[in-house]
Amino acid sequence: MGSEVLAAILLMVGVPFFGIYPTYLFRKGRLSPKSLMVYLAFTAWVVMLAFGAILDSGSLVIGSFALMLLTAGLAIAFRKEMLRDAYSVEVSPDEPLRLRWLVALNSSFWVWLAYRRGATLAAAINVITTYLTVLGTIALLNHFLGGHFSLKSFVVVYAVIMVFQFRSVYRRLYEKTGID
Repeated sequence: MGSEVLAAILLMVGVPFFGIYPTYLFRKGRLSPKSLMVYLAFTAWVVMLAFGAILDSGSLVIGSFALMLLTAGLAIAFRKEMLRDAYSVEVSPDEPLRLRWLVALNSSFWVWLAYRRGATLAAAINVITTYLTVLGTIALLNHFLGGHFSLKSFVVVYAVIMVFQFRSVYRRLYEKTGID
């Protein structure tokens, strides 16, 4: 798979999910301006990286690295607003599962699962899903791009990070639902 194809896939997924959808949520009043800034900075990074790969431009790729650092800085600075936006969903305990919750930028599915099965199980599944998604993405990129990223050492370090992620997710879900 060529870099042009990967860049096109990056554009097709990144722009609608992290650019158009957050703007829609902002217009509906369900996303704060600070969270929108983080999502749009991420979208700009994805677009610049994709165009750098398509045009084989080193300056665009290096510029995208600067945008990535800006996005990380904004995400750290606006962390509280982003968490508030993510966990400000209203899900009824009796509501049936909605498939759109699986692709939403908020925690609707996890809150629903916490109401049904408890915050501990919902947080555990959330963390395991995130862990497997990140590791699977890195493994696929290594395979298709012929990369040499050391997955073994990353697995251990990322597992330690996921322990702290579990604590955070559990605390937020328990605060929201009151069900252990």
